[in-house]
Amino acid sequence: MHSGAKVFVGNVPEETSQGELRDLFEAAEPGQVLKGALMKQFAFVHMRDEAAADRAILQLNGQLLHGHRVVVEHSRPRPTHTVKIFVGNVSAACTSGELRTLFQEFGSVVECDIVKGTILTPQMTAVYLTTQISAV
Repeated sequence: MHSGAKVFVGNVPEETSQGELRDLFEAAEPGQVLKGALMKQFAFVHMRDEAAADRAILQLNGQLLHGHRVVVEHSRPRPTHTVKIFVGNVSAACTSGELRTLFQEFGSVVECDIVKGTILTPQMTAVYLTTQISAV
């Protein structure tokens, strides 16, 4: 795991090499590049710290590379995925707090809505749980 700041580089031309990408960032911020990973038309560059990443973004965003304007911005972390679960046949006396306690054993409970029965369906009590799971 690298410390520092990860920068996303988009619109990278296919003919760009890993060395060219590193040279581009080294020219903007000498000695501040820790690591780079070039994929098809995008890359991630790990900079020494947030300040180096900010300076590289200011200098390189929109710069031409093989005739393409590259997009350089802070990398966004992968979103945490949520899962919504329906639980039926819940006692009308059950509270949201009790359900949270019960389901927190399996993951962080983001939302817990108890839907009580209506005049048309007084016997129905249901729970909609939204839990967070880590991105794979």
